[in-house]
Amino acid sequence: MKTSILLSIAMLFALNAYCQVNEAEVVKAVDDLTISWDNEAKKLQTYEGLGSFCGESAYRKKIIGMLDEIHHYDTLLYGIVTRKFEANQDPEAKATLDDIETLESEYTTKSFRRFIHQECNTYNDIEKNLGRAKGPEYKKEVKVLEDELKKYVVEITKQIDLIDEHVHHLHLGED
Repeated sequence: MKTSILLSIAMLFALNAYCQVNEAEVVKAVDDLTISWDNEAKKLQTYEGLGSFCGESAYRKKIIGMLDEIHHYDTLLYGIVTRKFEANQDPEAKATLDDIETLESEYTTKSFRRFIHQECNTYNDIEKNLGRAKGPEYKKEVKVLEDELKKYVVEITKQIDLIDEHVHHLHLGED
């Protein structure tokens, strides 16, 4: 009996240590992905960046893969923060959960793909119909498209950065 209690306690300590390592890994991944996204978002919110996304399969796969990874780690983070919130009703944890839910419902990879597909169609139309002359009408259409693109990418970026900021306020992954 004494041995099974000691074994159970040892397993709990091992599980706790395992969860801490995973928590730290999730925090690191969220940090790294946030930095990567911030860097790519600067390019993606430009007309030239959209052209790269629309025309270069490797770049398109990179961005979509990065978004998929962000959503994956936010799902893991959601579980970690939920446990923290359940343990002590921390308001910062609640705000983090709300922001993760916003990202996961309003800025899914599927909604990004739907949005960016429309933007690529518009990009291709501009290039096909106005690209040769590159006159005032072309510049006007590019500006309109770029403004719309920037607004969307900035909103995603703001949400990703906000979640990363919460993680640091919660001191997740720290011993």
